[in-house]
Amino acid sequence: MLKKYMTALDSPDVAELVGDLDGEELGVVFRLLPRQIAAEVFSLLELEKQEHLLEVLYGEALAGILNEMPPDDRTELLEDLPEDVATRLIGSLSPAERQVATDLLRYPEDSIGRLMTPEFVAIDAGATVRGVLDHLREVAPQKETINVLYVVDSDGRLIDDISLEDLVLAEPDSVVGEIIDRHPVSLQATADREEAVDIIKKYDAVALPVVDETGIMVGIVTIDDVMDVAEEENTEDFQKMAGVGALEEPYFATTYPEMLRKRLPWLAMLFAAEILTVLALTNFQNTLNVAMFALIVLFMPLVNATAGNTGSQMAGLVIRGLAVREMEPGHWWRILMRELALGSTMGVILGVLGVVAAMVLLSLGQAGASMSDVSRWSNAIAVGVSITAAVIVANLAGAMIPLLFKRLGMDPAVTSGPFLASIMDVTGVMIYFSVASGILVLLQTT
Repeated sequence: MLKKYMTALDSPDVAELVGDLDGEELGVVFRLLPRQIAAEVFSLLELEKQEHLLEVLYGEALAGILNEMPPDDRTELLEDLPEDVATRLIGSLSPAERQVATDLLRYPEDSIGRLMTPEFVAIDAGATVRGVLDHLREVAPQKETINVLYVVDSDGRLIDDISLEDLVLAEPDSVVGEIIDRHPVSLQATADREEAVDIIKKYDAVALPVVDETGIMVGIVTIDDVMDVAEEENTEDFQKMAGVGALEEPYFATTYPEMLRKRLPWLAMLFAAEILTVLALTNFQNTLNVAMFALIVLFMPLVNATAGNTGSQMAGLVIRGLAVREMEPGHWWRILMRELALGSTMGVILGVLGVVAAMVLLSLGQAGASMSDVSRWSNAIAVGVSITAAVIVANLAGAMIPLLFKRLGMDPAVTSGPFLASIMDVTGVMIYFSVASGILVLLQTT
């Protein structure tokens, strides 16, 4: 009964159902599934569940699933496993599948070669449309996709691609070479997999051919695999923006020592950066009297928080713009001029709000009860001017630092969040205390 129910469902639905199972129950369900469905469901599970199944399945059941898995999904599994386990699993494959797995794993890590599948439909430019469709009916069940077919020469070099729709609409006796434009878009097998994301997005393609350095076609990359890469890259960027080293596994699958290794160094680095803030405060404490220092410190969170928020906001815009190719490091001058104007406008407006807030707080609070109106206004103006200056600087820093990191070949995502906030804490303190103490000292001497 259970087997009948499970086989009636689509593979994604089965994967969702069995994803909540643990222990031997998960193995029992998989043994009930037909081999091809089991392989499809296995490919859709999280890595943690896949590793668990590798422990509870054995013999022909495990070998059958691995042999039926799409080569690209199997490669992703094998590269995430310990080397000894991956070697053992490769040894359980059939000779043909073992060769495929070995060939794909020879490509560099994070390359397009490890993302691709060699299961594509190759056709000859001299074939007729009728002949191609007949051939397609024979080979389609063994291929990753038949939405796009690839025209190659006798040596396997890519000539062009053609959609199934174009073939169906063409005259049956037409020759393939007469209905293609011979301007294919392809990927290099050794290129970084992020390139596949950009090109598929640019050409709105469902699949792209992959060639080696001589132009020989070695596989295809499909949009579902590219979407997985895009998700991984976005997740990595979000983690870096939060001040965390990119996690290689899901949260619950990440071990305690690994989580410490990913988080603690960043926190220690940020802690060291905040020491600079304390040093700056200590320096000003030595030059100001106690009453003036205490009064200035009262409004420090307002200035620092406003500057930090401005910098993080701008950094987020630039980082996303770089990610989606809306901007590049070469645009730095245009961005600088634009953000100088925007930062100045926002700084003045927020500075005026700062003056109002400071006057209200000093009028209502104990710290300003004994102050004259002139003293309250001088403090409020110091706060307002400091906010204006801090916002302008933070806005420019948030725009320029990610561009600089990108130019140096580093991930600009690390400049957002805690990293930039720490920089702005130090900068904000220096700006605020310099401006505020200067104004207050000037007013006291006049």
